Amino acid sequence: MHLQEQDFLMRQIQILTQLLQQIIFKKNQNQYQEAVEEIQNALTKLTKDHPKAFHQLDFEETLELFTHNDTFESELAVAVADLLVEQGKLLYEESFKRSQKSMGQALILYKKSLQIPDASVPLDIKNKIHHLENKVLADHLEQINSIFN
Repeated sequence: MHLQEQDFLMRQIQILTQLLQQIIFKKNQNQYQEAVEEIQNALTKLTKDHPKAFHQLDFEETLELFTHNDTFESELAVAVADLLVEQGKLLYEESFKRSQKSMGQALILYKKSLQIPDASVPLDIKNKIHHLENKVLADHLEQINSIFN
């Protein structure tokens, strides 16, 4: 990876990490709609050059979005997965289907990131995966697991 690409990637991760802090703050202040809107804006930026919106991507397309030059950008994927988990929690009551899709996309990003040698992943990533495997619908879990088999 070129130095400029690496710098750009690191800036994206930093921005998403700061955004996650803002989302959690808004959630704690009961500003749920504003938190959801901020997450959706960030996801829209990620798919600006893609013909589909982030929530329209299937699980394989979600993985492809984070693959550049045959390299999976696990650190960026984990940062986005963290946002997707928060979105899933925030949408749970309002839109169960969208909530499940968010959590499924987060799960596949975590699982793929865990497979990448030398990837920087959270120490509790296995706990996050286990939690999401218990949260997502069986058909989503089957689709995700079939991608890795």
